[in-house]
Amino acid sequence: VATIHEIPAVTGSTPSSRCGTGTVLLAASGEGTLSWFAAASGGSALASGNTFTTPSIASSTNYYVEANNGQCVSTSRTAVTTTVNALPAITGSTPNSRCGTGAVSLGASASSGIVKWYATLNGGTSLGTGTSFTSPSIATTTSYYAEAYDNNCASTSRTAVVATVKAIPGISGTSGGSRCGAGTVSLSATA
Repeated sequence: VATIHEIPAVTGSTPSSRCGTGTVLLAASGEGTLSWFAAASGGSALASGNTFTTPSIASSTNYYVEANNGQCVSTSRTAVTTTVNALPAITGSTPNSRCGTGAVSLGASASSGIVKWYATLNGGTSLGTGTSFTSPSIATTTSYYAEAYDNNCASTSRTAVVATVKAIPGISGTSGGSRCGAGTVSLSATA
């Protein structure tokens, strides 16, 4: 009697991505036991199961999964892609200053993507986006923070961009002078 066994198949896979170097969790579904490989054919299995955590990777890499029902192996391995997105960075900043209370225009540039502006070094809600940012009216020197953002990845840290408010000098005192007749009069003032 000839027995014909069904060839198992990988029925679904979930590619994944990350920002910068590190591990990536991949997932697949199929018939029987799933085994993960670094190559489309040959080589030893790296792991078995419906999920696989890659070793630390620095660039986008394909891993391959096959199904085994104990009798047969899937006809080909299914590629599952891990995408490693480069971390953007703030490449330059332009602080600015003003005399007295008011708004200050600041600038920053990114290696890629957009620049997001924040009032805090960590967390918080973005105040705006773009290479330039105008602060609200401020009365004291204030730091704002620029973050580069690209492909759902943010720079590893925010860059402080300082809006400096300089005091407007004032006259604190004056003294007048007088004289009789034509001539010069000495006046003085202190700041």
